[in-house]
Amino acid sequence: MTLNLNKLLISHFLLPFFALVMISITIVAGDIDRIIADYFYVIQGNSWAWKDSFIAEMVFHKGGRNLSLLLALTTLILLLTSCFHKSLAAHKKPLLYLFLAAAGGSLLISFLKHALAVSCPWEFDRYGGDLVYSTVIEQLFLRNGEGCFPAGQASAGYAWICCYFFGLHYQSKWRWAGLTIPLLAGIILGVAQQIRGAHFISHDLWTLAICWFYSLGLFLLFFRSPPEKLISPELICQ
Repeated sequence: MTLNLNKLLISHFLLPFFALVMISITIVAGDIDRIIADYFYVIQGNSWAWKDSFIAEMVFHKGGRNLSLLLALTTLILLLTSCFHKSLAAHKKPLLYLFLAAAGGSLLISFLKHALAVSCPWEFDRYGGDLVYSTVIEQLFLRNGEGCFPAGQASAGYAWICCYFFGLHYQSKWRWAGLTIPLLAGIILGVAQQIRGAHFISHDLWTLAICWFYSLGLFLLFFRSPPEKLISPELICQ
């Protein structure tokens, strides 16, 4: 892989960070979280009528999570197989990156959810709950929610945005599929959870941002100037 670091940081860090800031400001200034949540709540008859539906619960909620776990297990098997098969030996390091990026992204989102304790829409009195409605920013200080920020379900899709960086390492045209498919999966899973009253749109935006920047940081660590003793794939093959 031969990449210009400055161009990489501009296109993959500075521009996405600028977009994140602008979109976040728009969501806060326009009260977009509330507007979208109000819409989904109203079309369900001022309730979360679809919250426990089969499609929402089994297909999107549990199905998305299980598919992500299956992909992680498949990646781990390929990584372990690369220790014994010469045909995969050259791909140990990229496979190790892929596994750590996908699994680590999901674990990071899960940790932040519990640490920040931000409320879900369904917890607010505006949507049939007990808490007085407040913005996500206010909730970061109140810390009295179930733990709904960032969005864990959307991370089942967004965590695999590391497939783009995996393909970028090989300079493969398939990296664009590695970007598009996780984005679509994250959007679908995120919207499904918004319809259930589990998340605001800002929760999904920040899940995407965290998964992107985590994958980017790990990519730079692995493939620009890696500390070999810390990330050498041979450590797991002994």
